[in-house]
Amino acid sequence: MTDTQTVASMRPATTQDVADILMDAAHNRTPLVVRGNGTRAGLGNPVAATQVLELGGLDQIDFYDPDDLVIRAGVGVTLESVEQILAQKGQYLPFEPPRYAGLYGTDGARCTLGGAVSTALSGPRRILTGAVRDFVLGVEGVNGQGDVFKAGGRTMKNVTGYDISKLVTGANGTLAALTSVTIKVLPAPRAEVTLVLPAATLAEDVALFGQMRALPLGIGGLARRVNVAGACELLVRVEGTVPGVAGNQQVLAGLLAPRGGMVVLEQEASHALWAGVRELECLNTRPDELVWRVNLPATTMPAFVEQARSAGCINRFFVDWAGGVVFSTMRGVQPEVDTLRYRKMAEQAGARATILRAPQDVLVRFGAFPPVSAGVATLGARTRAAFDPAGILNPGRMTVQA
Repeated sequence: MTDTQTVASMRPATTQDVADILMDAAHNRTPLVVRGNGTRAGLGNPVAATQVLELGGLDQIDFYDPDDLVIRAGVGVTLESVEQILAQKGQYLPFEPPRYAGLYGTDGARCTLGGAVSTALSGPRRILTGAVRDFVLGVEGVNGQGDVFKAGGRTMKNVTGYDISKLVTGANGTLAALTSVTIKVLPAPRAEVTLVLPAATLAEDVALFGQMRALPLGIGGLARRVNVAGACELLVRVEGTVPGVAGNQQVLAGLLAPRGGMVVLEQEASHALWAGVRELECLNTRPDELVWRVNLPATTMPAFVEQARSAGCINRFFVDWAGGVVFSTMRGVQPEVDTLRYRKMAEQAGARATILRAPQDVLVRFGAFPPVSAGVATLGARTRAAFDPAGILNPGRMTVQA
């Protein structure tokens, strides 16, 4: 039975509750689906378990120090709640975590901070501020034997030996059930504008992205998408102080003048546009389509996309992170053929192709995550065995089970 067919759910309220549950599960070798509020249960491979450990009940703010730019909260605190608290002090989560509620048909308001850390998903601002793991200062959690542990702290310079906080970030609940996380936050930009201009060829657009990124212009988003009118366009987000944004916008206007047709969106309009980019709205995904995320060098992106389109492996796509990530849809008429072919193309381009959404049989057969080398697989298995010797925490979530 998989995590889409689970029959029993446990929703602990304290770290000790989690420890008791995991100690009992380890003793009985009972596999568990470990999740927050289940809003992104479609991400990763199906888990073979009939019981759910739902951590959404751990929803207390432990502390928030605006002066030190740090917050510690239970993993069940929603992203919406955290962002509202930070906004009151003019601060924000720099990694701009996506919800993907539209992709999985869930309620984005229930997405949790712990889910953002466990999946390590970063939004369009990553090219300016960094990824999720760059802002995880510390964690508290319970391993697969029911042992409570703490790692990291309240500052960036407190780690000796193994950085467990970084290790469990992006582990998708396969190493430990996190109970609280400590996050570094940043002052939110006072001003924001987005420049929208017509796209050219992929190669020309990537070259332009490179030119812009080489300049200190506070660019917090570079994407290429197809808009609702069917036209392909570039999106350039500029953030910072009011005078800084005005000056950088002027520099960019001169650089982009040869393209013509530029439109400027300010503040709320810009904010709304990038929220849509973050949530993959421009892909306009259909229920029968596989959804892919491919991380790759920007220099190889144009050739990869053109090859995949010629082979019929892409229905629609858009480019984020200045060409460093491609999101695409695949109709999946022949998933066995197209999935393997698409992954092979990605491998040849030096890329990693992850399936964000697919029918369960496709995920079971091919895996949501791309294959890794034998050495990496061995190291991963040893790490999981050290944290979870009974194999009860989200078994199979990140690896296809034999």
